[in-house]
Amino acid sequence: MKKYLIIIFILLENIILPQQASDYFPTSVGYVWNYKVTPFDSLNNPLVQLEYFRKDSFGVTTNYQGRLANYVFSKEGPLQTINYQSYSDTNYFSFEGTNAFEYFSSSGIEPFLLQLDSLGLDPNFNFVSFFKSLQNWYSVYRFASNPGSIYTLMQKDTSFSTFNIRFRYAATRNSDQTLNTLIGAFNCKKFTTQWEFSYLLGPFSFPLFSIEDTVWIAPGNWMVKAHQPSKSVDLTLLGIPPFNIQGRKIDILDQIVNVNDEKLNLTDFILYQNYPNPFNPSTKIRWQSPVGSWQTLKVYDILGREVATLVNEYREAGRYEVEFHSSVGNRQLVSGIYFCKLQVGEFVQTKKMILTK
Repeated sequence: MKKYLIIIFILLENIILPQQASDYFPTSVGYVWNYKVTPFDSLNNPLVQLEYFRKDSFGVTTNYQGRLANYVFSKEGPLQTINYQSYSDTNYFSFEGTNAFEYFSSSGIEPFLLQLDSLGLDPNFNFVSFFKSLQNWYSVYRFASNPGSIYTLMQKDTSFSTFNIRFRYAATRNSDQTLNTLIGAFNCKKFTTQWEFSYLLGPFSFPLFSIEDTVWIAPGNWMVKAHQPSKSVDLTLLGIPPFNIQGRKIDILDQIVNVNDEKLNLTDFILYQNYPNPFNPSTKIRWQSPVGSWQTLKVYDILGREVATLVNEYREAGRYEVEFHSSVGNRQLVSGIYFCKLQVGEFVQTKKMILTK
């Protein structure tokens, strides 16, 4: 009889007390995540030569915007400097029963929004202000929802120029997936978030583009993998020039091993990630060339317009460094995303830089 009571109790416990969302997050402050980030090209092929690293740290638990939150400090950078950089960003997570909340902040996309505002397409609409109005807590990860279920987190309609536009933030609970990683094998919860941008015509909505991001969440470890495909976006209907949103994949590592630059042989063309990045008012750009050749190093804005030529001359084989300032001549560059492009003979490589104010 006692045996049957124990079995019944276990079954009831599983029904009444499903696994809590907080079970998937590390329990101790100081937990560190190490990730490798691989960008995709426009066809979603991995750009291994552009890989960089990310390090997150569970910093503290305290109140943030009305909820008890776990603060996760974050930084990104090249292998040579990531372990020595200061943390430059913060993500916030909060847990309530079987739901995990994430705070949406527009700060990460603000440079891009500033670029859109600089086009002056609608004097009555400000992209930065609109997305700041969306900043809030959202129950992104609903662990008790059924696999395949789609739920809307936020939906807001607005007017842009002469068009009615809808922004929708939604998430999908996918089927669980066993994932082998460098820190172990886990039965992961899998979620896909989606930002959808639609044109409204009467009672009908017509999607213009969407951005999807899939994450794998492991018990006690939180995110161990993420995947966001690249997207080509054409909003010429709204007067916005076509642009590309670069995708990426994120894979967890057991550790990030630093490599001494001096031990690298001068046998490869390499354009290093600028440092610091984001930057204000200046940043350093380093590269190396194994051959003597005519070398050009130029900076472009997000619309592909050249804003500065840093190098345009013949140089011998070697390692070089230049400093790029946000003031070019008599012009002060606006905050936003810029691209540094190195060309040495047939070798061409580009790095993304972020200027903040």
